[in-house]
Amino acid sequence: MLISVIVPVYNAAATLARCVDSLLRQTCERTEIILVDDGSTDDSPAMADRYEVQNPGRIRVLHKENGGLMRAWMDGVKISTGAYLCFVDSDDWIDREMIGQMAGQLKQHEGIPSPGQMVCCGYLIEYPSGASRAVGHQLGAGVYEGSRLQDELKRNLLGHERRHVILSRCMKLISRELITDNLRFLNPSIRIGEDVNIMVPALLDAERVVLMQEPYYHYLFVAASMVHGYDPHMYDDFAELRNCLHTILLDKYGDRADLSPADREFCYLFLTALKNEIRRTDGPHAARKAIARIRTLCRWESGTVLPVLNQEPVTDPANRLMAMICRRPSAVRVLFIRLIFRLYEVLRP
Repeated sequence: MLISVIVPVYNAAATLARCVDSLLRQTCERTEIILVDDGSTDDSPAMADRYEVQNPGRIRVLHKENGGLMRAWMDGVKISTGAYLCFVDSDDWIDREMIGQMAGQLKQHEGIPSPGQMVCCGYLIEYPSGASRAVGHQLGAGVYEGSRLQDELKRNLLGHERRHVILSRCMKLISRELITDNLRFLNPSIRIGEDVNIMVPALLDAERVVLMQEPYYHYLFVAASMVHGYDPHMYDDFAELRNCLHTILLDKYGDRADLSPADREFCYLFLTALKNEIRRTDGPHAARKAIARIRTLCRWESGTVLPVLNQEPVTDPANRLMAMICRRPSAVRVLFIRLIFRLYEVLRP
């Protein structure tokens, strides 16, 4: 059984060696490593080529014009040959035993793993200070199949403040067909939360899911990254993602589709979008622009967000602050909570 490890690479010269070396050290040797150079302008392409020359038959490099993270890993999937896919980002790295331990969880028949499987582990957030924090699945570790898969996992996939299953495409071993059969749902215009519109249909199609809490994957926290910095298009991405989730649910369930989980999922994404607006620092009038934008967004989405917040109160302290804004987005309240939130972000561990 061959496992394809796909690594999108964009200007990753500072971290690529650590990433690739961790893949080459895996105890599971039946892997092909595909480095997809997404139009890098630093030394990443040359580094990738050197790895390919030094590891013939083990590492393959694809050079392409810049098209974004989603298109990069999609192109990697298209040239991969493994029965199972594993995605690793170029600034992250994995423990030596990750792929082997996850592969050992696959159900096999006469030595051949059955299709429709996914194995998911936890991860460590690695901070620049050297500290780290483990993140696991809200659902307990174990094998989910049959009625347990449907009742405990699939029905709880969307619409919770803390997701029951980590929806990143990374830290997983995925049957190839679960990805290739669902590529039609991908929307390359979505840049934040883009993994959700491939992992949701893949998990809905899965026949067997194994959840592991072991944090084999190391995720590098970069405060200035697209995820953690201010992004003026975050709300638009989340609104488009909601449309994609509606499309997925309608495709999978037809007339029986319940779209409310997608709307509840959007509610919690909306709180993230408000936090994004709260932390904006673009120019001398950032606070005024943040207040105006937040009030507009709350007016647009009150009919969707408020019923969810009233039905299922949030628990995260930052989310509670955003929920207060949703319920009464006056300029004074937004300004006051903005000050509290920014202080909270400075003081939190």
